[in-house]
Amino acid sequence: MSAAAALAALRGVVADPVFAALKALVIETTGMAFYADKDEELARILWTRMEETGIARCAGYLGLLRDPVAGIAEMEALVAELTIGETYFFRHKEQFDALRSTVLDDVIERNQTIRRLRIWSAGCATGPEPYSLAILLKREFGARIAGWQVSIVATDINQKFLARAREGRYDDWAFRSVPDEIRHTCFDQVGRQWFIRPEYKRLVTFHYHNLITGPIPSPADNIAAFDIIVCRNVVIYFSAAAIQGLIPRFRDCLAEGGWLIMGHAEPSPDLFRNFRAVNLPGAVLYQKREPAPAAPVAPLPLPVRPAPVRGHVPRRPPPAAPPQPAVPVPPTGAALERVRTLADGGDWDEAAKACDHLLAENALDAGLHFLRGLILEQMGALDESEKALRRAIYLDRQRVLPHYHLGLFLWRREDALGAARSFRNVLGLLERYPDDHAFGEGDGITAGQLREVVTVHLGLIGGV
Repeated sequence: MSAAAALAALRGVVADPVFAALKALVIETTGMAFYADKDEELARILWTRMEETGIARCAGYLGLLRDPVAGIAEMEALVAELTIGETYFFRHKEQFDALRSTVLDDVIERNQTIRRLRIWSAGCATGPEPYSLAILLKREFGARIAGWQVSIVATDINQKFLARAREGRYDDWAFRSVPDEIRHTCFDQVGRQWFIRPEYKRLVTFHYHNLITGPIPSPADNIAAFDIIVCRNVVIYFSAAAIQGLIPRFRDCLAEGGWLIMGHAEPSPDLFRNFRAVNLPGAVLYQKREPAPAAPVAPLPLPVRPAPVRGHVPRRPPPAAPPQPAVPVPPTGAALERVRTLADGGDWDEAAKACDHLLAENALDAGLHFLRGLILEQMGALDESEKALRRAIYLDRQRVLPHYHLGLFLWRREDALGAARSFRNVLGLLERYPDDHAFGEGDGITAGQLREVVTVHLGLIGGV
């Protein structure tokens, strides 16, 4: 096609009466308000996908994106073209210096008793950011966190980026700001490519997650109780309203005293009023403030007892009723909420104890076994976590979320066959639910969102 013909085609897409609705759906799904005033750039990407799918008009392509089955895969293909994966190792040296000099020292000192460290790389692209964090931790803080449970959770909306990140393969351009010594000691060269070494790779797990439509926080999706959240050069593509809603949710995902690290060209500092801003050379960091102590409450005055009447003999209190044998009762909403609150705050040990206490009286409660499985995974008790998830499925095979999380668990353990089987079970069970059905034990994730995520996971696994 000639340049003139291509330009005419692009103008035809923009002039199409359905283009506005198509753009609105893209921005609503991805949060990328970056394209709100860039019609020609968006039209070029849409036109490429429309040619690929053999669709000539915007109305047809909008219908494809809205299709409950085929639309999920096509939206992912479109997202792969919309998102920008330009990144490299140890990008923005000043922020890594701040991590090294201030943030990690603080977190490691505060976590000495629990010996755990959790980091979220939100919008990880092809993986250089979370792998840079793994290298920094292992090389410079390895002795201080030896024997700790360390996890770096890396998420992105682009499944092609995630597939490349899991592979851990990079070319020379990804190391343009890295000393050769790091490249040669932390990576293995194969031809003209560099593969990250297993001791760094195993610290990072990659997941699909949409910062706009996905639940945050969500212990059920391993997105909660972080010591550090790194989200750089991501929200600059979002609308002001989307950012305003996202920052408080980031705060809710942090443990007390946790740190939020944003990019240099990020939103107004007014959005971070509930954080303590820490200014360092070339970097501004935000620390979650400790909750203000509650104001002391004056004790209620004790009632004045009347003077005893002369000659009055007080009656003996009636004898106490004999103790009744305990009868198992389903856990109350308050008891379950306490377990979830402990888990949300990262107090996994107490959450596990509270969950076990409930299970002592409700051993056949599938929901409790499911919750216990999620908690045990955070504690590093992986074999016990898998047993709890499988127990939940055995007790209630129609319960969707245990199948989903077993799939995630098996995927992290590189059991692609088992993960694919679990994810297909999820899709089968979801057939009975409308898209807007919300699963309470999944932090409100809807059937439509779950269907989208599982389809993405199956796509990443490939033809298993």
